[in-house]
Amino acid sequence: MKKLVYLLLVSGLLSCLLACQKEFLQKPETTGNVTAESVFATRNTAEAAVAGTYREVLVQNLWNGRAIDNGTLSGISGEMSYGEPWATLAQYVSSGFLPTPYQNNKAQSSDNFFDSFSSVRKSYLVQENIDKVADMDATQKGYVKAEMTGLVAYRYMGMMIHYGGVPLVTKSLAPSDDLNIPRATLQATLDKIVEWSNAAAAGLPDKWEDKYAGRLTKGAALAIKAKALIYAARPLFNSATPYLSLGANSNLICFGSANAQRWTDAITANEAVISWANANGYGVINTGGSTGVPNPNAFADYGTATSTPNNKEVLLAFKLDENGSKFFKFYNPTSGNGERYLIARYGMLTNFLTNYYKADGTDQVWPTGGAALPYADYASKMQNMEPRFKADNYAHGIDSWNNPGNSLWSYANASKGSNNPTNSEGTRGHGVAQSTKFYYMAGSRVWFEYPLFRMPEFYLNLAEAYNETGNAQKALENLNIVHNRAGLPSITVTDQTALRRIIQREWAVEFYNENHRFFDVKHWKLDNIGNGIMGGGMREFQFTTNGQNDRLPQNLLTYFDKETYTAYWNPKMFLDPFPQEEINKGVLIQNPGY
Repeated sequence: MKKLVYLLLVSGLLSCLLACQKEFLQKPETTGNVTAESVFATRNTAEAAVAGTYREVLVQNLWNGRAIDNGTLSGISGEMSYGEPWATLAQYVSSGFLPTPYQNNKAQSSDNFFDSFSSVRKSYLVQENIDKVADMDATQKGYVKAEMTGLVAYRYMGMMIHYGGVPLVTKSLAPSDDLNIPRATLQATLDKIVEWSNAAAAGLPDKWEDKYAGRLTKGAALAIKAKALIYAARPLFNSATPYLSLGANSNLICFGSANAQRWTDAITANEAVISWANANGYGVINTGGSTGVPNPNAFADYGTATSTPNNKEVLLAFKLDENGSKFFKFYNPTSGNGERYLIARYGMLTNFLTNYYKADGTDQVWPTGGAALPYADYASKMQNMEPRFKADNYAHGIDSWNNPGNSLWSYANASKGSNNPTNSEGTRGHGVAQSTKFYYMAGSRVWFEYPLFRMPEFYLNLAEAYNETGNAQKALENLNIVHNRAGLPSITVTDQTALRRIIQREWAVEFYNENHRFFDVKHWKLDNIGNGIMGGGMREFQFTTNGQNDRLPQNLLTYFDKETYTAYWNPKMFLDPFPQEEINKGVLIQNPGY
């Protein structure tokens, strides 16, 4: 574990920069003069360390927080095409993640194993040194200690979802400590996450002063626990047998039993989040609907919930207000994004489009092959799509719905074209539509705050868990809070299998491009995951033109659906690999198949 040991020890001292909302924490120059005493000499420098620790912990799954150089997880989740053929995601599409170095000398993963432990180490260093701050009172120090416990719980929650059981580190390790830490069982990992979450919730405030908006609250700690428990209840872990055998070590990747109590535990935890939210001013934004009634303001409400900083629906977000950061290059399609070529070929797949409803709540009928249809058919169907689709995407030949009248968001300026069998870029990547999510009424603003916990998550967790325990009415009650907010009529189906599919569909649409799909479909262990969901044939619309500029709608003539690539799927991909260099040290056990 040489490299892991190095990170656990030498990430040691804290190098802090304080600049508005751009504070960050980095591994220091070990030959410099920065010491724990200087970092924790004043409240200002200590708060810079706190802010930096947040950034390093919460970036998990996002750009610069994964062992993937380019793109987003949506490009390999079955939501979108995978981008440029030279980019890292193309490797995953062809053969899955590699435990051996691929780019930048990193093993591939949707996590970054070494960064996870570095960020945990830094959380403990803040926690263990905060008492040194002379001008911070005991109450604030207590909050910081609880925050760091919550951040450790958050990062471990993510690691559990990625890997199963992982090594449990409970303090900043010293050279005299035993550094050969094996993987804990899945149950022990979950138990520790719950313990940390409970401890954080007990020590955190319900609300911070406005200048500290975005720090962990009691509700965020409850949310960490709720998410960990819903993943524990899902079939990948909640099973008598693992997805692939790991022999005597199978308890690292499954519980060894399918226990209905895990769904009940998830219900209790998610009800606690909603109860806290209702008492503290958080909730699903619905300005126009009542119980069981489609919300007439769904487009604006959903757009606000996913795009407006510090709105009441978001319990926790990754805050980064640096317009020049490459982080945003993979989301913003406007011409102001000088590197928008990076997202030009992340178009939505036809496979995923079929999850969306029409505005009246019925299914749209899309071509699945055969003769081309007139472009007018495509345009008409797109105009009839549900509000969430319009808030999150632009359609080919149609100006972005979510920034109406803004020339930056016109199709001519935002689009890099459509799939055209005769164009130089070939027929893959531009998809059926392209994402504008997180930019509702954003105008020229490039940055946004990536939502990590939105309130609909906990209602859908409850819908899922109640359905699995046989309580269809409670499942529908929670499902329809989300579905009605989206402007759609209530779901009334009570058959458990059919309702399960509907709830999973709601997850897909509500949390499109929010890093849920990549994990959800694997932890649900969908039977057809390798046949058009994450693996198998991936389809996109193709557009014929009159030979002129395909970014002008008058030049689009017909469209048809076509399989554009085949994505690799192997059951080993249910969980990520650990870096092979760590496995070779003889302490960690690799996940099966790698």
